Amino acid sequence: MAKKKLTITIDNGRVEAIEDLVSSSAAGPGSVSAWIEDAVKAKLEQAERAERAIDWLVSRAQAEHPGEWEQALEAVRAADERHGFTSAGEGQSAA
Repeated sequence: MAKKKLTITIDNGRVEAIEDLVSSSAAGPGSVSAWIEDAVKAKLEQAERAERAIDWLVSRAQAEHPGEWEQALEAVRAADERHGFTSAGEGQSAA
């Protein structure tokens, strides 16, 4: 897989903790980049699982309780407006 170099900003304390973990790894010293790559991969996988779960719940709610689903969606939209959230997610199944 191709890689792209980038610059990121992370709190000093977190960088030190990562460096400590990398240097004391049971598998031997590794690289901070590899550790961050693994952490990002895990976070992306977690987000994908959450999205699949939400999609499943939405489709089930829409099929089993269509009227209630629309009422719930309107309540969420109204709450979002009251709190100043944008509707960037409009059109998505979990909007």
